[in-house]
Amino acid sequence: MIKAVGLDLDDTLYDRNQVYEKAYTIMERNILSTKTSFEEFNQVFQRKSLIEFQNFVKGIKGELDYKTDRVIDTYKELGWELSNEQALIFNSVCLHFRDQIKIRPGMKKLIDYLKTVNVQLFILTNGPEKTQLKKLHNLGINKYIQHDSFFISEKLGVAKPNKKIFDVIEDRLKLNGNEILYIGDHYESDIRSSLKNVIITRL
Repeated sequence: MIKAVGLDLDDTLYDRNQVYEKAYTIMERNILSTKTSFEEFNQVFQRKSLIEFQNFVKGIKGELDYKTDRVIDTYKELGWELSNEQALIFNSVCLHFRDQIKIRPGMKKLIDYLKTVNVQLFILTNGPEKTQLKKLHNLGINKYIQHDSFFISEKLGVAKPNKKIFDVIEDRLKLNGNEILYIGDHYESDIRSSLKNVIITRL
């Protein structure tokens, strides 16, 4: 019997790609016109983001450096030199649009339903604690899920796809893995990493 349902944040509760696409469009118009499609840019950017996030998790880089370097490295792979100042502009524009994010309508309906059947809800997300809390605040998730049920990798000291993060969740919730359902969007981080721990589903 499912007693708790966990939700990923980025690309599950909201569409993060909309933020990146808006920022990239502004970069193309005002900073550096590469004539590269957003789809091509984003494919490289997502890969570089995962690499740089691991550097953050390992303590090799701070939040500002990893977020700046992933932008510079993406443009470099696409054949363009981007300065540190230009990368900071990209990140600043992302922050602007991130403050406008909205929960996916389907996720809102799901949360409303789960509340009616008295299932315990929690958030499990990778990322810097301050950054992820700001996103959750912008989405208004605190109206539906208690703050002490926000589990963020930086605070936990372990990040997906490390399977140990799901051991931590089981311990915090005092539940067995077969009593927990986790909903996420990424195969490696959310699905493979949770195998043998919790029941998983992909958005």
